Amino acid sequence: MRWLATLVAALAIALAVACGSDGGDNADETSPTALDGTPTPALSAFDRSIAAEADDDPSLPGEFVDLPAIFGGPYPFGTPPPHQDGPIDYSAQGLPPAGGLHWGPSPGWTGACPDDPAEAPLNCGPVPWGVYRSPWHAESLVHNMEHAGFVIWYNTPDEAVRDELEAFALQQSENDVLIVMAPFPDMAPDTVAITVWSRRLAMPADAVDLEAMQEFVDVLNCRFDPEGFC
Repeated sequence: MRWLATLVAALAIALAVACGSDGGDNADETSPTALDGTPTPALSAFDRSIAAEADDDPSLPGEFVDLPAIFGGPYPFGTPPPHQDGPIDYSAQGLPPAGGLHWGPSPGWTGACPDDPAEAPLNCGPVPWGVYRSPWHAESLVHNMEHAGFVIWYNTPDEAVRDELEAFALQQSENDVLIVMAPFPDMAPDTVAITVWSRRLAMPADAVDLEAMQEFVDVLNCRFDPEGFC
């Protein structure tokens, strides 16, 4: 019956070839196809980020902030990357900001920020990920969003709300989400917000919706990640 075993082996080889497999790690991996069936190149992380920045789909959580319309663009707003020294006016997009020009490497660069906001020099950014009880400059925190992170901003004296937000932020961090939380006195009083690049979800401090915030994180995490931090 040796001839039968030979025939079975030959059929197995022919089937593998017909299926486009070489039986190992070098199996053919095709790229996405266009409507006419031709392969299309996969988008780079940068291109995906450009698309995410411009995505005003109302079904996405939070409010869309059209950063290119405000700062020029698309990202990185004509400079590689969008860093600037000195105060930056974010009022055109509303507060807290959801992206745009920010502090970072530039002629006046002072490097990444230290762990203590009180010791942070002007023009530093981004800030170390974590939860803070003292405010940072918005220009430093926006750099964190460029690095695919979320920022939780709050302006309320209610310690129970602050504790609730801190627990939420720490839970996200444990799940490997890049996140910073800090007070932001420049926003409307008794307000809480969470932002990611080009999206903002704001709410009254006495009506914090952690489920909505969780959806915001789950849906938008790493959609904007031009420099590959995720």
